[in-house]
Order: sequence, then C-alpha cells, then structure tokens
Amino acid sequence: MLRNRLVLSLMMRNDLFVNSRQFELNPVGNMETILQYLHFDAIDELVFLNVTRESPSVDAFANHLRNLGRHCFVPIAAGGAVRTIDDCQKLLKAGADKIVINTAVVEDPAFVEQAAHHFGSQCLVYSMDVKKPRRSDEQQVYTRFGTENTGLTPVEMAIRAENLGIGEIFLTSIDRDGTCQGYDIALVSDVVKAVGVPVIASGGVGEFKHMVEGIRDGGANAVSAANLFHFIGHSLRKAKTYVRENGLNFPDPLWNFQSDHKL
Repeated sequence: MLRNRLVLSLMMRNDLFVNSRQFELNPVGNMETILQYLHFDAIDELVFLNVTRESPSVDAFANHLRNLGRHCFVPIAAGGAVRTIDDCQKLLKAGADKIVINTAVVEDPAFVEQAAHHFGSQCLVYSMDVKKPRRSDEQQVYTRFGTENTGLTPVEMAIRAENLGIGEIFLTSIDRDGTCQGYDIALVSDVVKAVGVPVIASGGVGEFKHMVEGIRDGGANAVSAANLFHFIGHSLRKAKTYVRENGLNFPDPLWNFQSDHKL
C-alpha cells in the first residue's frame, strides 16, 4: 500500500522564491530566508519549480537546486522550462529525484515519451494546471503559467499524460491557488478515478484540515501546500503532526527519527 505524502511546493522566479495567488506571483525571499524558517524534516517530498517567465535558464535553476539539496534530505521533484533530455539530466545531476514537466506534455509529447523511455516513468511528474474559463461550465487544462487554454479537460489530459509515460500527476487548481479555500475536491477525485498513477493535490490549502480532505475525500495519494507554510511558524511540523493524528497513512516524521538516533 502506498504511503500518503506531505509535499512542500517551492517556486523560484529568477533568484527569489515566490508565492502565488491564482498564478500571480509575489516575492517571499532568497535562499537564506527560506532556509531559516522551513523545517524540511517534516515533509516527505519537495516539489521545486522554476517559474521564471523571462527567458528561464535550466542551468541557473540547477545551481539553486544544488544549493537547496544540501539542506533538504527528502526526494525532490524539480522542473520548469524542461524541454530536452539534456535539461532533465542537468536537474538530475543537480540533485533532483524526479523531473516535473508541464507545457511539453501538450506541445511536445514525443519528448515526454522519449524521457519516459530514457529515465523511466517513475522519474516523470506532470504538473497539470486547471481552471474554468469564462463563459464555460467545464474546467480545462492550461499551459505556459496558466495563460494558454489547451481545450482539454483534466480527465482527458491526465489519461493522455499517463499514456505518454508520465508516472505521477501534480494537480493544481488555478482558481483555488492561494485562496485558502481548500482543494477542489471534485477535480481531484475525477482525475484520481481516471488514471492509475499517483496524484498530488495542489492549490487552495488554508488550514491543515484541507490536507486531510484531499486524501479522504479526494482520494489523492499526496497533498501539497506552499503559501500556508510561508506565513505560519513551524507549520511544516504542525502539519505533519496533524495529518498523522487524523489516522492517515503518512510516514513517521523525520525529526523523530533524528532525535531517536543521535550519537
């Protein structure tokens, strides 16, 4: 049985970390700032995204990933502007355990198939961004930082991504992103039921109970939050304690392991 996972999502634009509200970005701080107050020992995985919109550099991002990896000892899924096998290799050499792909799943499916063959499906995460267009009752998948509508529904896109060799889906509701209203449970549930790969729920966490709902009600395998952890001190550890106390199948906190194994 797969363990549930608590995932921290961090985004970097140029050299600064940012938070997001419906994909509008605001600076949070530099690497030093982030390392001062985030307790990586509470999380089970880190998703680290390059959201630089002006000529994003995989090389520059790989350097930040390498630095971050010196302080974070859980698996890291990293991506943003990944277009080639060489881009994937740069991030893996810099410390990534998985590669996150977004726009290329739509615009270059042959590359995704090639990457799945080269690295294995378990190495590829599809970051799927979803919102409801104006004058539409149906949610659709967007690319390029939520600016371009693919015309495809989340279920259609999830099935397509799985068939290309994607091994996991990082599912974000743009409409819920940064609103603190909780995950779009119906969206999460629809995608979970449509595919056989793990789904990470993202977008909307404002309280720890929202993460419990993402797993119990949405059926997600993992739950992610970002903005919540930028504003509440020690909230990563509090979040891990909360979800475990609600009887969910999360691994033991790493800080317990560390305290029990001091020399």
